[in-house]
Amino acid sequence: MNMKVAYMLGSLNRGGTETLLLDVFKSADKAPYEFIGIHRKSGAYKDDFYQTTPRMLQCAPKRFGLLRYLHRLRKLLKQEGVTIVHAQQSVDCIYASLATIGTDIQVVETFHGYDIEASRAGKLINSLSIRMADAVCFVSNAQKDHYIQQYNIQKCRNKLHVVYNGVDFTKLDCEYPIPEFLTETDSAKAEIYTDHAAQQSGIRLAMVGNFVSVRSQSVICRSIQLLRGQGVTDFDFYFIGRRNEKEPWRYDDCLRFCQENQLNNVHFLGGRADVPAILQNIDGFVYSTDHDTFGIAVVEAMAAGVPVVVNDWVVMQEITQNGEWASLYESNNANDCARAIADFIEHREDRKQQAKLIAPMVRDEYSIERHISRLNEVYKMLK
Repeated sequence: MNMKVAYMLGSLNRGGTETLLLDVFKSADKAPYEFIGIHRKSGAYKDDFYQTTPRMLQCAPKRFGLLRYLHRLRKLLKQEGVTIVHAQQSVDCIYASLATIGTDIQVVETFHGYDIEASRAGKLINSLSIRMADAVCFVSNAQKDHYIQQYNIQKCRNKLHVVYNGVDFTKLDCEYPIPEFLTETDSAKAEIYTDHAAQQSGIRLAMVGNFVSVRSQSVICRSIQLLRGQGVTDFDFYFIGRRNEKEPWRYDDCLRFCQENQLNNVHFLGGRADVPAILQNIDGFVYSTDHDTFGIAVVEAMAAGVPVVVNDWVVMQEITQNGEWASLYESNNANDCARAIADFIEHREDRKQQAKLIAPMVRDEYSIERHISRLNEVYKMLK
């Protein structure tokens, strides 16, 4: 029997999971299996998904209509000839498991995040979904180990797998115009959200990531203040990432800190759609995380041949080959972050050469093709 996979998504909003799945859908011709997409809600990525080759279908539960939804989902899966359902959220894993009772359809789940902020009900749903799924995927070994410890699922080890996220690296190799903020010195023209004009020293460092609890941009801000006290100011730092309306203080506090300490070489650019162009025009990439599960932004920077400085969070150790592919500093330690940045600035030409040699290895390990191949290996175990 031929294998046909149905990827289940909660919504089609912009996010890390949705971006990953969109890259998979755009690379459908590289997959050794047929697949479709099923989503409950719409979102900003709807047109992008529906313009890809695989079919996209919407099937959503209505209020007080869970049993009817499960019936419609079951009917849809059977009509489409689906053999494997791959859920991206625990609730969808439970829905799929219930809808496929008495069938030969297998259910796979991927955990894309940690459960650090999950409620008691959320953790119960996670636990239930792990036990109901036929296979469970994690995006790093560190994340898998965390879930094994938190949910006491040692007996489920045989169905637990690690499938690293994949990136479509072709977008990094296109020719782009230089982003305007790297050519303008007027902060108003450059959309730099500080009260200071850009220094444009020639050394350009950046971090990509929205201001949310997963990350800790404040560590970098403090490190830049420390560098200023040491007389190291010959660089510009760009924060590329949106202000989260649910946690606005994470952005606001960093902005206020830089303004009050007159760190006029730090610039807040908000969300940007031209990250590949930015990576082509910066000298170094600095990242600070609290509990990322993978770190696609870090992988993209390494794959673009940009030297990376990142904290030694266990996941970052894993994806950088224990620091062979990046410079590591102690997590939540602004002094050590400052040391790592200063060390990069001093040896930047050597680091740039090393980064160029590292890039092909990163692309091989974290390509979208390798991601699809790893998924296929998990699926074949279920046949």
